[in-house]
Amino acid sequence: MNSTQITLAVISAQQGDEPAFNSLCTYLYNPSFLFAMKLCKQKDLAKDITQEAWTVVAKDIRKLKEPSVFKAWLFRVVYHKFIDVTRKDKYIESFQPDKHEQSIDTTHCNEQSIDLAKLINNLPDSERLSVYLFYLEQMSISDIALITNVAVGTVKSRLHRARAQLVKWLSE
Repeated sequence: MNSTQITLAVISAQQGDEPAFNSLCTYLYNPSFLFAMKLCKQKDLAKDITQEAWTVVAKDIRKLKEPSVFKAWLFRVVYHKFIDVTRKDKYIESFQPDKHEQSIDTTHCNEQSIDLAKLINNLPDSERLSVYLFYLEQMSISDIALITNVAVGTVKSRLHRARAQLVKWLSE
């Protein structure tokens, strides 16, 4: 599904088209679950967060004013559900590479790319989240700002600091 198809499906879902909403779920459930896993590192908790997020999306999709930002809105809902859970638990776990990422077939990766993944995991949480959304989820800077509820300039500076730190670490 490309961005135009997603936008059209959102518009249809906003008008009550259940198959359109189901196609959005089919296409975007897994990315939203992987994002939740990236945040909480617990499969069962990630499933709960994702389910709660999709419940909010189903209930509030008609309120979305700009259908073209649906994916960013969805990720923001997931992010806020994660924040809600961590507030309830009164702790926030640091981001660690999940089992899916650790099972990368190293025969297809060179040593430097594995080192880079380890270095990314050493970045501060806010920078790591920005790097994840920008490079792995291929989201725009404005979408990342929307998801994390910070200014576009803040996202740019987080990405800049992350890149600078990674270059420094790689040159050592």
